[in-house]
Amino acid sequence: MINTPKVVIMNMYTPSYKNLNQTYSSKEAVYDSTMNMFDYYSDNKKKAFFMLDYFSGKFGKDKEMNIMFENGKYATKDEIEKRKKQYAKYIENSNINKLVISFPEGYLEENVDIKEFEKSLAKHIIPMFLKKCGYDDIKNMSYQFSLHTDQDNLHFHLSFAEKKPNYKSYGKELKYRHAGKLTQKELGFLKNEIEHYIEKEKVFTPLLTRTNKELDNLKKYFNPKEKNFILKNRDDILLEDKIVRLGELLSNERDNSNQRIKYNSIRNKEIQQLTNEIKKQLFSKDSEFKEEYKDFKKSLKEINNYFISVAESNNIKTVDNSLIKNKEKYFNNYVMNAIVNHAYYQNKHPKITENDLLREMVYNEYKKRKRQTRYNILSNYLSSNIRSNQFRNKYQIRQAVRNINNELEEAEKEFEKLFSNDSEYTK
Repeated sequence: MINTPKVVIMNMYTPSYKNLNQTYSSKEAVYDSTMNMFDYYSDNKKKAFFMLDYFSGKFGKDKEMNIMFENGKYATKDEIEKRKKQYAKYIENSNINKLVISFPEGYLEENVDIKEFEKSLAKHIIPMFLKKCGYDDIKNMSYQFSLHTDQDNLHFHLSFAEKKPNYKSYGKELKYRHAGKLTQKELGFLKNEIEHYIEKEKVFTPLLTRTNKELDNLKKYFNPKEKNFILKNRDDILLEDKIVRLGELLSNERDNSNQRIKYNSIRNKEIQQLTNEIKKQLFSKDSEFKEEYKDFKKSLKEINNYFISVAESNNIKTVDNSLIKNKEKYFNNYVMNAIVNHAYYQNKHPKITENDLLREMVYNEYKKRKRQTRYNILSNYLSSNIRSNQFRNKYQIRQAVRNINNELEEAEKEFEKLFSNDSEYTK
C-alpha cells in the first residue's frame, strides 16, 4: 500500500552557460531564467503574514522581501540586487538547482511555528541536504528559498548554486556538478529531514529525552563515585579474578603510564578479549543494571521505528539509523573504558580488605573443589585444624589485613621517593 506523502518535492534546474540544453539553448535564456527566479521568489503578494506582524505595526511597513538567505533572515531589496549580480557570475559554470517543496493543506501550519521552521531550514536542514548531495564546503554554496501562500497548500521554492567548484566526484579534485536533476535518494533525504522536524516534537523529542536519561542512569553503574558501581561488586569471585588479571596485563602493557586509558587505543588481543569477557559477564547477570539496559535497548528500538514510519510516509525504503548506532557505540566505549581503567587503577593502587583476603582464600579453594559453595569453603577454611591455617577467627583476619596494608603503605612511600616529581595517577 502506497502512503500519501506528507512532503512532496519537485526538482528542476537551469543549466550553466557551459552546460546548455534544448530548453535553455542560449546564455540569454539562462540569464533571464535566473534573474526572474529572484523576482518570483521575493514577491510579497505570495508572502505569509502573521498576526504578530499586524499588532506590532510591522504589517506592510517592513523593508524585508519574501525571500530568505543562508543566515535565516529575510533579505532586503538591496541584498537581492546584490545577489543577482553574484548569480550572473555563478551561472557561467554552475547549474542552478530549483526545488518546490509542498505540503498537504493545513499540515505545516498546524504542526510547526513557521518562522522557526524557516530558520531551521536555512541553518540546519539545507546545509545537511547539500552535504548529502556531495558538496564539500557549505560556505562555497549559495542558496535561497521563499514560502508562498498563493495556493491552498503552502509550498517553498528553493534554489542553490556553487560559488566555485565544490562537488566531490570520484577523484580527489573538486569540480562543478554536471548533472542537473538530483537523485531520488538525495531528495528522499531532504523529505525525511523536513518531516522529522515537523513530527519530532510530538514523538521523537520525548523519546530522545527518555533515552538520554536512561543512558545517564546506565553510566552510573560504571562510575566509581556512585554507590551502585558494578565493577566493585566482589561477590562474583570469578569476575573479580578476571579484573585482577586484566589489571596485571594492562600494567605490563603500559609500563607505569599515569594517563587515562582509552580502550580503542589498545592493540593487545588478550587484553581486548578479557575486557570483552568482563563486559559480557556483567551484561548477562540478572541484576537491576540488566533490566535498565533492556529498557535502554527498547527505547532505541522505538526511535528506530519512528524513523521507519517517517520514511514509509514518504515512500522511502532506506532509513538512517546512525543516531541509534552512535548511542550504542558511545555506551559501549564508556563501559570498555570504565573496565580497563578500573582494572588498571586497582593494580596500581592495591589496598587489602578482609573481603579481598577472604576472596583469595575462597578462590584458591574453589579451583580445587568447584562443587563447594562459597560459604562451605570459607567455613571449612576458617575452622580448619591444619597448623598452616593462621586465620582461625575474624580478629586474626583483621590483624593480618592491617599488617599487610601497613607494609604496602611503607613500600609505597619508599617507591614515591623515586618519582617525587611525577604526577600521581588519577582516574
